[in-house]
Amino acid sequence: MTLPEVYGFLFAVCACPEPVETAEWMAVVFNGESPAYKNEEKQVKIEQALLEVYAEVEALVQLDMPQLPELIELLEPAMENVGDGAPLAFWADGFFDGIDWLEDVWNANLDEDAEKVWRKAVKTLVYFSHRDEAKKLAASDEDTWISAEQLAENRVLALPEAMAIYARMGKALVKHAEMNQPYIREIKLGRNDPCICGSGKKYKHCCMEAA
Repeated sequence: MTLPEVYGFLFAVCACPEPVETAEWMAVVFNGESPAYKNEEKQVKIEQALLEVYAEVEALVQLDMPQLPELIELLEPAMENVGDGAPLAFWADGFFDGIDWLEDVWNANLDEDAEKVWRKAVKTLVYFSHRDEAKKLAASDEDTWISAEQLAENRVLALPEAMAIYARMGKALVKHAEMNQPYIREIKLGRNDPCICGSGKKYKHCCMEAA
């Protein structure tokens, strides 16, 4: 993974409702292959750098409104963020890889209502990914009425709220698990909040009607 991809992947890992062992997520970072370190010193240096990124992302996840790391520069106009070299696109690639890897954990912990909210947040967070499966996930018939340029702008604006909802859900599920309460129902959007699907509409005039 590139460094932006690692940041996106670790956002998915750090917000997971169940703990993920360091050795497990590091193996995914290296595509399931044993990295060919030049020497032990190089191994220590690389693994320490990954642990520092993990700690940085974990701290972001604990915030009420987590933000993209400084490394991920948002480009203008918004459509530029889907480009081959766009940092946000690579972050979204890594995040999607994390979702693809950990989706069964979420499925085992979410009830039907919470899963709808979770999937809408994920849809926004993977929108800029290069991955074909992520593009399919982010696509919607509801998006056909709006231009691609406006939709990209809306999705950029929706990113902070989607990140916050995703992280809150993971933390809430951890709390519920500690209390032996496996389901979650209190994650809700306000009626007048911007819809996290990125349509630009208020929640009450958009996905709330379909919930």
